[in-house]
Amino acid sequence: MTYFKDWGSPEFEESLGLAIQDAYAGLEWPSEELNLPAEYETIHLDVVENVSNIQVVDVRQLPDSRFLMSAEACLVCIFDVFIYKPDYFLIEDDPRISVFDPDWNRHYLLAELNLSMQSNLDIVLDASDRERLELEVLSVEPIIPEDERIEVASRHRYRR
Repeated sequence: MTYFKDWGSPEFEESLGLAIQDAYAGLEWPSEELNLPAEYETIHLDVVENVSNIQVVDVRQLPDSRFLMSAEACLVCIFDVFIYKPDYFLIEDDPRISVFDPDWNRHYLLAELNLSMQSNLDIVLDASDRERLELEVLSVEPIIPEDERIEVASRHRYRR
């Protein structure tokens, strides 16, 4: 277990951020999973800017030189999001969003969302090389307190 003495080091945090980016490259996040209103569509992780406050919950050794680690951490991420142009007025006051292509196409604009989120992480750490730890991120699950959850309203609620 001496391999893991630097969990909170800037080098480990940076490596973890890059491993999260690699694991989630090209995957779409549902808006409700990030506690965002439905107006945020086609959400993709662009960059993990910062990983901090890593709290290890559990570590288990796997049959080889690898370890399965469950942890909580604060992530600051930038997501690319599409917003249906007629819906933009509903979220235009959100300070976390920056529109960088207002005319992505006829119907949508492209924006960047800067989101800070507390998350549960499941990570496999390969400690076979004592000089360099290799990380594989199995899951990132944002933690959303019950009292902060957004009520998900259906776009079809006004249909008659």
